[in-house]
Formats: sequence, C-alpha cells, structure tokens
Amino acid sequence: MTTAIKKMGDTGVFVPQVNKSYFITKDVEKLFERLETKAKDKTQKVMLKGPHGSGKTEMAMQFAARTGRPLLIMNCANLKEPREWFGYREAENGTTRWHESQFDKTISAGGHVVLFDEYNRAHSTIHNTLIPLLDGRGFTYLEEKGGTITVGPDTVFFATMNEGAAYAGTHAIDAAMKDRWSRIVEVTYLPAAKEIDVLMSRSGIDKKNAKSLVDIANQIRKKATGLSSTYSDGFSTRQLIAAAEDFVIDGVDSLTFTMTNLFSAEGGTNSERAAILQLIQGKFGVAEVAEEVSPAKSKLNG
Repeated sequence: MTTAIKKMGDTGVFVPQVNKSYFITKDVEKLFERLETKAKDKTQKVMLKGPHGSGKTEMAMQFAARTGRPLLIMNCANLKEPREWFGYREAENGTTRWHESQFDKTISAGGHVVLFDEYNRAHSTIHNTLIPLLDGRGFTYLEEKGGTITVGPDTVFFATMNEGAAYAGTHAIDAAMKDRWSRIVEVTYLPAAKEIDVLMSRSGIDKKNAKSLVDIANQIRKKATGLSSTYSDGFSTRQLIAAAEDFVIDGVDSLTFTMTNLFSAEGGTNSERAAILQLIQGKFGVAEVAEEVSPAKSKLNG
C-alpha cells in the first residue's frame, strides 16, 4: 500500500501526504489525537502488530501525514550494525571525526515520527542499544561517539512487527523490550465493505469484481489460520490491490499471476493452487480446473 510523499532532500526524512482511501477506525483516530497531545510532554511509543500487507506501515505514515510531522523509516531488516543506526568514527585529514547518522539527527531534533519497520528483524544487539532511548531515560551513551544520543521533545516512535512461525528471519522480543512499547495496536485486514472501497479507489475496478476478489481473499484468510488451516499463507490487502490493478487491464486471466501462482502447485489437482482456481471459478464462472496444475504456469480456462 503506497502513500504519496513530499520529498525533503536526500536524508530519507519526508512528510507523507494524507491518503484519503486509507481506512482508520474511530478508536485509532482517538489514539492519534492522544498521541499528538501527549507527545508535547513525553515521548510516545506505539507497536503495530498484524499480518503482512494489512497496512501497519501506512498507519504510522498516516499519523505523520495527519499531524504534518516529518517521518523517518528505519528498515530494521537491512540495518544490521549499530553504526548504521547511530553513526561511526572515521579518519579525515590526519584526524578523526564522528559521522552522525540520520537516525541520531532525527531523534535528537525532536518533532518527528520515527518508524522501526519490521522491528523484530533487528538483531538483539540493536534492541539492547535502543532500550534506554525508549524508556524513561530517553538517552543512551555511545563510547565510540564519546557522548550521548538524546531523544528530542515531541517525538513519536512507531514499530511494526509480524509474529509467528511463518515469518522466517525474525528475532524474539524479550519482556524488557516489549515493556518499552506502552501501546499496542493489533492491525487486521479491513472489513469487507471497506476493503472493496479501497480496491475501487486505488485500482478503478468496478464494485462487483472488487467484491468477488475480496470474497476470495477472505475465504483464503479463514482457511490460513488455526490448527485446521488448509492454506500455508493468507492473502494481504497489498496483494489484493495488485490483483485488482491487473484485473482492470486484463480481466480474469491476470489472476494467474496475482493470485494462483502465489500458492503451491504441489499435489496437482489436490494442491493449494488448484483450490485457489476453484475459488476463482466459483466467483467468475470460468471453465473447470484442468486435471494437472503446472507449477510453472496455470491457466484459468483449463
């Protein structure tokens, strides 16, 4: 899910624009209001948890957009070393100087939103360094810098996180780190009517076909959770938008690449992919599933 931005140089800091098609519940709107009020007196921290593609990152972006705050997104999966977060010392003209990171500049300045995206993909060594920044101290001492990094006033931290065995490459978050996040929002997929509206506004798809795609996605989601799950993965709103965009151009045939091929063809006509084809056929009235479903290519018309 994408949001237009107002660029602010090459620093990685930007002010997102309000996305009118992004649905926010009344409870979250009230949370945004509380964060805006309380951040003036104390650093605010919010953890966003939920399935992939459900709009967690954009929720943080929309807080920044609606409050007019500049935003810095820290991609925790790509930033492996403390120096990538906090800065480093380098030789220059026979001496050494401290290279200040954008993260240091941003949190020290205050008045920003900082998003730790995919928070549990950062190694525990990074989490340990962040702990004093996120608790009542609001600062941490760096030996290499020879000084402290201090969180400036009116700062709001968000973090996003996917949890569960399906998310390889993540790290466990211990109780001490969880305790630093005073608010947790469980971000779920949209109600069907709202998700239909999102598909229509972002792709131009008509309501009837948008409803069919959302119905398919919700059937997949219901059977991708719990002990009796029959699908290895769900179907995100992000994936649905891509499916709707292609559908507008090429119709049902395009769903081969945006829906069916996301699921395994192992097992032929008993595979996950064959089951997805059955769902598509039921909604769009295309021909019966072929007896063999190829892992490389599947056709909706058999």
